[in-house]
Amino acid sequence: MSEQKKEPKNKEWIELCEYVKKEILSYDDNMKFPSYLALRLQGIKTGKHIANNKIQNQAKYDDRTLLFTFKICKPKILDYLHKNETSIKDERHKINLIMKFVEQEINDVYIRLQQGKKKEENIHKIAFDNQFNESAEYVKKGKDVKERLKEIW
Repeated sequence: MSEQKKEPKNKEWIELCEYVKKEILSYDDNMKFPSYLALRLQGIKTGKHIANNKIQNQAKYDDRTLLFTFKICKPKILDYLHKNETSIKDERHKINLIMKFVEQEINDVYIRLQQGKKKEENIHKIAFDNQFNESAEYVKKGKDVKERLKEIW
């Protein structure tokens, strides 16, 4: 019997965290994922500076939208971090700088994803509607086979 590995419920969250840890912060597997980063990510998903249940949510973004935003912002973020390496005080300062880039782009990414979803739904709807055409009927184009055989003989 082969055991199938279960997909975690929060697969997209884990993918987002791994991407930010490895691709943006350039941390390896031996380094701890910063808890401050997790709070900032959870906060930005709800339109806040940092995750806090006492403050009312101002937005609702999913992990996928946040991941795409990071991927789009990656070149800008890495360039900025490289150029300003000496002026970054600590890990928190670095995380806050990264989040500034993401906060500026997330609404645009969300809108683009929504537009893409609507276009895909329209394509499926059009494809489904065109599958069932009730007015189509079969009509013979040419002569009957028997008539053609008579002409040949």
